[in-house]
Order: sequence, then structure tokens, then C-alpha cells
Amino acid sequence: MAPIGERAARADESAVVVLIQDGVELSPDLDAPLYAIESDVRARGVTPPAPITPIDYDQLLELLESHEVRSFV
Repeated sequence: MAPIGERAARADESAVVVLIQDGVELSPDLDAPLYAIESDVRARGVTPPAPITPIDYDQLLELLESHEVRSFV
């Protein structure tokens, strides 16, 4: 996770973090809901640690519709 993204998530009490692509290999230490795209998890053969919940694209769309979106590389 890019340092700027981590700082933004720490500063935002309503932050929700979704890890995608190679980001699913990370385990950020944040006090925010953490999700990972399950197809990216499977493609990389990783198991996300306990606080990270795998979600599918339908669940991602629900999150996108209900939260402000910020993208960090």
C-alpha cells in the first residue's frame, strides 16, 4: 500500500480499504474495514490475514456505491 494511501486511511474515520491486484499480498495495520478482491487472492495463491475479508466484484460495487472513492498506487 502506498504511504499516501495508508496516511489517508489513518486520517479518515470512515475509511474502507479494498486491496486489489498485487495489493492483496499486503497486510496493512489499519483500524478500518479491510477487503481484498478474492479473484486476485486466488490468482496469487495467498491467504489474507484475519482482518482482511475477501470479496467478489458484486460486493466491491456495493462498496463503491456507498463510499467516496480514492485510488492510491
